[in-house]
Amino acid sequence: MTDLPRVSVVSAFYNRGSRVRESVGTILAQTYPNLELVIVDDGSTDDTLAQLKTFDDPRLKIISRDNRGFVASINEAIRASSGAIVAIHGSGDLSFPDRIARQAQVLVDDPSVGVVGCWVEDDETVGDGTLVFRPPAGLPFHEVLLGRNLFTHGETMFRRALYDRVGGYREFFRYAQDRDLWLRMSRHTDYAIVPDILYRRFKPAGGVSADPQKLVLQAYLSDFAVQCALAVDRGEDDPIDRHGYLAPFLRQRPEVLARKLAWYGARLMVKGDFARGWPVIEQARREAGSWQVRMIHALAGLHTSPVIWERIGRPVLAQRLAYFRQSDD
Repeated sequence: MTDLPRVSVVSAFYNRGSRVRESVGTILAQTYPNLELVIVDDGSTDDTLAQLKTFDDPRLKIISRDNRGFVASINEAIRASSGAIVAIHGSGDLSFPDRIARQAQVLVDDPSVGVVGCWVEDDETVGDGTLVFRPPAGLPFHEVLLGRNLFTHGETMFRRALYDRVGGYREFFRYAQDRDLWLRMSRHTDYAIVPDILYRRFKPAGGVSADPQKLVLQAYLSDFAVQCALAVDRGEDDPIDRHGYLAPFLRQRPEVLARKLAWYGARLMVKGDFARGWPVIEQARREAGSWQVRMIHALAGLHTSPVIWERIGRPVLAQRLAYFRQSDD
């Protein structure tokens, strides 16, 4: 055990009482012998804290605090931990028994790797033919991150020294804080993917993926993380370092972001969710005016006439969804 580096598993819980027992249990049941688990309860108003306190394990440290959000909480958990390696574990998610051991071995064996992921099973996709998120391995880390995020976040493990070197998570990024962190790390390290399912992700009601407004904000911040990275790549100051919370007023309005928003809104519209889908499409139209976005906006606008919508708008929009999914993936 003393020959293995300590791994600090960190997590931030907020109102996930029903998921505590199973989720935390999967970490305490890991095969890796030298780990600690630090959990911050971010001011939960349900029984999350009470459920956390039912565990009697010397490896578990619980911190209770007023609600300040995920980034502040996960930063506090990392500060309170002691391992040379840090593993994220999403609240309510499941880490399979050998996840920590398999990922830590990669970091032990290859000093050039600073961030490790794995294949992830998504609870929303089980049963519909898309079972597993399989990120590509062996690609140029920084260049790939400029185009897409390689991780879902909860399955990641990284070196503490690397985290400290780049300044950790930035509280500016209420969403997409992980992509911002990986982009800054990717200037100094490589990444690896364990090609096995070692993690299962659960998406809570009211989470980013279930709330269109949160998803729009996540899309904006994810794109802005890329813009910050590109500025530094050009030898300029990071916009956030230079302008702080005023930085978003200077952001560019890329068409790819508008297309992604339009695609998401169109998917909601085809499902009949006009109340959530139409505002997202209107936001996409304000973001940029590519022909794809204008077409989606025009087709979706037919929902105000039920007959025309059912005969033309919905079927044509449904046909185009496959194209936009392919072009934006």
